[in-house]
Amino acid sequence: MKKKLYLLGVFILCVVTLSGCIPTSEKKSDTLGLESTDRYELLIGLNDVGTGKQIMDTQEAIEIIKMKLLRHVSGVTITVSNGYYYVGAFIVDEATLNCVIYGADDESIAAVVNEINSDMNVSVLVSKTPSKYRLITP
Repeated sequence: MKKKLYLLGVFILCVVTLSGCIPTSEKKSDTLGLESTDRYELLIGLNDVGTGKQIMDTQEAIEIIKMKLLRHVSGVTITVSNGYYYVGAFIVDEATLNCVIYGADDESIAAVVNEINSDMNVSVLVSKTPSKYRLITP
């Protein structure tokens, strides 16, 4: 009888221990009804690559880049920030346009980046991350 209780106790201990080792699936909460897509962020420095100086006015650049983007994607959010980096021992201060785009594809982003590079002679950093989103309106 003691042996059976001992074996039963060991069995229960093993089951409890093993159940703690098995990963549980992620708890999925879809109360927001989010959709999956890729999120692209383009950081467009406004300094000319050749001169290292900003040639075009920031507001003028926003209008040009906005129209170029909207020919390739369905929407974009553009904010202005400052970028800083070293060139040798000097720190360069550069106005930068941050462009956030949801639901585009690599081909559209590549096309608009090539157009911006060739037409405006500025650098573009591209970032792509998987994202969940939903536009919520009243």
